[in-house]
Amino acid sequence: MILVDSCLYIRWLRERADIFDALGDHLRRGDLATCGVVRAEVLRGVVSVPARERMELLFSAMHEVALVPELWTEVAELAWELDRRGEVLPLTDIAIAACAKQAGATVITTDLHFAKVPGLKVRAVV
Repeated sequence: MILVDSCLYIRWLRERADIFDALGDHLRRGDLATCGVVRAEVLRGVVSVPARERMELLFSAMHEVALVPELWTEVAELAWELDRRGEVLPLTDIAIAACAKQAGATVITTDLHFAKVPGLKVRAVV
């Protein structure tokens, strides 16, 4: 299972890449996860209605990790732990990391700070 971070979707959209093609194998296998934070970060920046509809179609084909109250408790604990270690990450990224951990997913990202999250599987893309 993989969870693609919003920064990579945004890059692909800017480059006008075919995201369905890039994620095709994962879509066919059903091993893509997402969460509301990624969905919101990506969709807020999509300008055209057709592009937005295409992204919504893509997100609807993924496993959605729900940010239920128990997961927000985990987000708060993780943020507290990281802050005490001097690793202050954006709350949105901590929520994405908690969702990925919940799903047993590897985060695919261009943001190197995800590697600071204990127990999180990360694959960096340059």
